[in-house]
Amino acid sequence: MKKHNIIDSIIDSGLITEGSAIVVGVSGGPDSLCLLHALSQLADPYDLTLLPVHINHKLRKEAAAEADNVARICDRMGLDCHIYEADCSETARELKISTEEAGRIIRYEIFDETAAQLEDSGFTRDRIQIAVAHNADDQSETVLFRLLRGTGVRGLSGMPVVRSSEMGYMIIRPLLFVERADIEQYIKDNKLHPNIDQTNFGTDYTRNKIRNELIPYLEKNYNPNIREALRKYAEIADMDDTLLSDIAFSAMDGHIIIDDGSNRVVLDIAELRGDPPSVVSRVIGYVLQALRLEQSSSYELVTALMTMVYSDNPSATLDLPNGFRAYREYDTIIFTDAVGEMTVKPDETLRMFPQVMMAKDFVPDEDMMYAAFDFDLFNQEYPGKIGELTLRTRREGDYLPMKGGRKKIQDLLVDSKVAKNARDSILMVAIGSEVLWVLPSKYFAGRQEQEKGRFSPKYHITDKTERVLVIEITDNM
Repeated sequence: MKKHNIIDSIIDSGLITEGSAIVVGVSGGPDSLCLLHALSQLADPYDLTLLPVHINHKLRKEAAAEADNVARICDRMGLDCHIYEADCSETARELKISTEEAGRIIRYEIFDETAAQLEDSGFTRDRIQIAVAHNADDQSETVLFRLLRGTGVRGLSGMPVVRSSEMGYMIIRPLLFVERADIEQYIKDNKLHPNIDQTNFGTDYTRNKIRNELIPYLEKNYNPNIREALRKYAEIADMDDTLLSDIAFSAMDGHIIIDDGSNRVVLDIAELRGDPPSVVSRVIGYVLQALRLEQSSSYELVTALMTMVYSDNPSATLDLPNGFRAYREYDTIIFTDAVGEMTVKPDETLRMFPQVMMAKDFVPDEDMMYAAFDFDLFNQEYPGKIGELTLRTRREGDYLPMKGGRKKIQDLLVDSKVAKNARDSILMVAIGSEVLWVLPSKYFAGRQEQEKGRFSPKYHITDKTERVLVIEITDNM
């Protein structure tokens, strides 16, 4: 194998271990194509199993052609590319977020799902990695973006080389110390033909404005080495954050009780009150993370909780997001929600109404809670049995079909971090033991599952679908 400085950089990062199975996010652009090609050069000597994943976000007319190009590139490398389609615009509208953020959420959910399929196929979790292609220039842009938006030391530390996904798989960034110019040279040297997203050269998104306008302006007028300076700033911030985090962990030792089964955290603040705010804020951050509230956190919320810690008032109560509450009893702060004190019961007012219609007559109604499937595919599997569909809670042996296999409902609920006392409240549409739709619930950790639930891909609607099975959920009260 002829080495290249980028391949050397990946090896030197220590992120790649022999016998790993790696889900590789591949947009087909220069960065991800460089990463995939470099990893393919390491596949034999490191005994790597590579699973390229491409997501068509349906945002540009060139998207389908780009997906085909990625498939051809993977085929030439002898790799089977997993291609998914997702409507980012629809997700952005539903969640009231930008299409850029919606795309990020969708990508990592699909990466997690693919990693879970690897685990189902026999790979142990510690051998599974998710590789994404962020580079050194991306790191510089991220630091500047967060600085402009307003962030703490942790945010200024930039993107970590390694982090855990929503479902607990290891996400790695092997190119994070490689500059974009080196990637472009690698593409040229290896005669690769990446997709070129022309929107990256525009200024429609804040990150593009930073990349294409602000950083060049700063390089020209203030510091020609601004990118490197921002990366050094991130390294310093990361060192400081690591130290403060270690101190916070020590401060929590023996003073915090987390009960995952009841959504309850008990924090002993008798000694914590003697620590500085920089430590206490991190302890509070860990508590919010344990309760899966970090995405709903804010500067004001953390400040209010810190006031509760330092206050001389031995009794106080604070409402938290998602129905949680913090209340202080002398030297203890208890974080909990209603389900932390009791078993959650399913919503017995909901009713299911399945119906079949021609695909040309199917018009999605955003005000409905519904799922839609290819009726003819369903009817092939269960001829004349639409009446056997039921709306119910989980049963022993239930499973959700997945691309390339199936997943036990028990495992899905565990991976989605649904508390034990809430698992029997999750409703699903099933026929026999096969689940078509796990209904949305606030007890899921992921935002997409909270808003839409989980759908079986087995009867996915395509442009060849003639009849649609629409399952509507209504409140009978």
